[in-house]
Amino acid sequence: MNRNYALVTVVYNEADRIPVLVRDVAAQTERPLRWLIVSDGSTDGTDEAILSASARHPWIEFARQEKCPEDAGRLEKVTIAQARAMALALEKFRALPYAFLGNLDADVALPPNYYARVIDRMMTDSSLGIAGGAVRNVAADGSPLPGGFIKTYFVGGPVQLFRRECVEALGGYAPYGHSDVIAVARARMMGWKVRCFPDITAGQLQVPANTIREKVPVCYRMGRMDYLMGDSPLFELLRGGARMARPPYVIAGAALLAGFFRDWLARKPIPVPPDVVAFMRREQWRKIRRFWKGPSTE
Repeated sequence: MNRNYALVTVVYNEADRIPVLVRDVAAQTERPLRWLIVSDGSTDGTDEAILSASARHPWIEFARQEKCPEDAGRLEKVTIAQARAMALALEKFRALPYAFLGNLDADVALPPNYYARVIDRMMTDSSLGIAGGAVRNVAADGSPLPGGFIKTYFVGGPVQLFRRECVEALGGYAPYGHSDVIAVARARMMGWKVRCFPDITAGQLQVPANTIREKVPVCYRMGRMDYLMGDSPLFELLRGGARMARPPYVIAGAALLAGFFRDWLARKPIPVPPDVVAFMRREQWRKIRRFWKGPSTE
């Protein structure tokens, strides 16, 4: 049975991180058939680091794309870059006999058996369209930090592994909203299952930073992106309230709500297709109902 997989990574000014990431992927007990690393307009030594890795490992391919226009927001630029890189990978890998295609962020740390274990699970259920392990935040020294992507029915974009039929049906990532969230919603709309396996773990490097100066602008941008995703205002109020309970207390959650309701009041156009917005809002309402009913064992 076909266990071949390919990977795509989009990077911007990650010259120092590339050698570590290449080491982790090269050490996998099952190595990818091909790995496309796309430099998104990098201005440091990222391109040279990728080319050096490609010279040592012929299964690594380098590509460069220029950054999207300056008038796009910071989070929107990330989404557009991911969508363009995934589209390029689908085109370049079309003739390859791969069964799975994974998005891998540059700041992820992988254990050697990560992909083998995820593929084991996907091989047992042909209806699994997107799968991955739990992504736990870690510091540069490997020590654990709060947060990460650990939800049974959601796989974080940094380690999303798609079944080929699923990602081709999706056409890759959408160039709007949170691309990983949109991918999960659309896959489920098509009837695919999405699963995160908490016993399979990867790390995502984070800098411990809960200062107002660093968190408030990030939360404000996240609120604006939530609006562009078509989030329900009630759901966003609960989300903002939950964020207020984490450091930096109150003000970060207030920034999230300010970003969302600024664009909500302005009635800015929502780029996400209406059927996808309706699907995600139904899921949000289910979460709201579970919240009012109390803790669930789900």
